[in-house]
Amino acid sequence: MQPIGYDRKRAADILQKSGIDVLVASSDVNVFYTTGLPTLHVSENPILWVLRKQYPYLALIRNDGELSLFYWMVFASLGRFSWVKDATGILSPEQAVRGVCEKLREWEIGAGKTIGLESFMPKYQSEQLIREFSGASFVDGDPMFLKMRLVKSAEEIRRIKRSTEVSETAIESMIASAHEGTTDTELLRTARRTIIDEGAEGWDHLTIGIGASDPEAPGSGAAMKRGELARLDVGAVWQGYVSDVSREVALISAPEGAEEVMDRMVAVQDFCADHIRPGVAPRDVHEGAMDFHRGLKKAVKPIITCHSMGLECEEMHMFSRMSSADIPFEENMLVDIEVWQNFRDLGLLGIEDVYHITSSGCKRITRLDREIFLKRG
Repeated sequence: MQPIGYDRKRAADILQKSGIDVLVASSDVNVFYTTGLPTLHVSENPILWVLRKQYPYLALIRNDGELSLFYWMVFASLGRFSWVKDATGILSPEQAVRGVCEKLREWEIGAGKTIGLESFMPKYQSEQLIREFSGASFVDGDPMFLKMRLVKSAEEIRRIKRSTEVSETAIESMIASAHEGTTDTELLRTARRTIIDEGAEGWDHLTIGIGASDPEAPGSGAAMKRGELARLDVGAVWQGYVSDVSREVALISAPEGAEEVMDRMVAVQDFCADHIRPGVAPRDVHEGAMDFHRGLKKAVKPIITCHSMGLECEEMHMFSRMSSADIPFEENMLVDIEVWQNFRDLGLLGIEDVYHITSSGCKRITRLDREIFLKRG
């Protein structure tokens, strides 16, 4: 079985350049990425995720890219999912950590060596490793996992593209079902049903705002009215991989001024896409986009964000209002470009789409029209 996205050569290069001898994966996302073990909360049966406290999963990545895995012994289908040959079943947290320590000694990891740990590793695991290998140096391994995951394989790109299609279909279903009086609770049901009917495992997020309701907490019963905006922001999960698409819909007509704002947000999104390419610094694109918008409307300051997509919706913010990554864009990164403006008392108005960075530029994957959708019936 071949890895989905894990690249042994890329992993080895990253670890060697960083001076890390062994990197330890302890989270659901990074264990899945490095081993294929179905540890995600959206797996067909997320039992490994549910039982992770009783039967923790851990993966070791040596600086030559070699892998070793520790997993719940009762899980009998390892060969269906994982490409790791060096795999050991465990039946307790103590056995899992003890096995990791034994493997590190077998690999001659000791005094003078450097071990990378995830920042969210359970305390009992990190404390025992630090105690057992007191002569070794321990460093934050999070940046190494991100560097491995940022560039996507052909299979990862296929999965994110399909996830994007499902998210768009869910948005279309919500728009089709919308009428005066439709509540955010009903829209949530429509989105969930569509995502499952499309064959996806589930959803990463369902952000729905009607009028002035909080889009981050749908389900309050807020109802659609004529002339109000509804924000539909969906991230479906397809075989572990996430998308992020957002559109606005209004009944009969959009509020005055809304279409002008949307046109401006799309123009800024286009500016970003036109300037993102391999080797370009994220900060330069963000600063250029802000300058571009000032030429369109000086009095307003938009929120412009570009974040990497993959096993998590926001793997890394390449640029945003708060910060910019210190690494350049690379070919086969998948990113989400979102542009927003505060609109009256109705929250944010804007758009977000998924893009594929190719050798020649930045290609939009999302197919939905970039406009405020008007539902007239």
